[in-house]
Amino acid sequence: MIKITVGIPVHNQEELVIRALESIPKKENIEIIVIDDGSEDGTWDKLIEYRIKYPELVLLYNETNKGVAYTVNRIYDNAQGEYITLLGSDDYFYTDNFEECIKQLDGTDLIYYDIQTNNGNIWKVNEKSKRKICGSVKFMRKDFIGKTRCPEDKVVAEDKVFYQKILRKKPTEKFTHICVKHYNYPREGSLTNLYEKELI
Repeated sequence: MIKITVGIPVHNQEELVIRALESIPKKENIEIIVIDDGSEDGTWDKLIEYRIKYPELVLLYNETNKGVAYTVNRIYDNAQGEYITLLGSDDYFYTDNFEECIKQLDGTDLIYYDIQTNNGNIWKVNEKSKRKICGSVKFMRKDFIGKTRCPEDKVVAEDKVFYQKILRKKPTEKFTHICVKHYNYPREGSLTNLYEKELI
């Protein structure tokens, strides 16, 4: 059975992070890593409380707010799964579809899935669109990622730079066309909203 790591970077998201966690299947082969990036609200307390319910949860903390890139890199450094995927703390998986998608993990380096936005649109990830929808829309084989990491000097689009590095390594790829994730977009105050043109 292939082991999977789901990584969640979180900062000041006490209202929605538990919804994200609840959407992940709790199975022996699924590792969940949450890193609180110096939250100043009640996020950490919520996570500690959740770990009582799910003690296998790997819970880490940045003493100060280090940013998404630093936090995601810590996830890559700590992940024990053969495959890694990321989940935004205000997003959530369609649990049944997630389980269907992990059946597609077969040693391919990058295995993509589709996402649905708040307005009901489904963003389909394929060969043509993959560079525009380059964020958390895939399972990545850990050994293929290797030492590749996000640039920690960028405030936004760190995932785009990381993805460009990954593509230069010429991965094998599979497009599942399974809608796995609900993406909390568009929403007020989102970095993606503010910098959408740069991101895509």
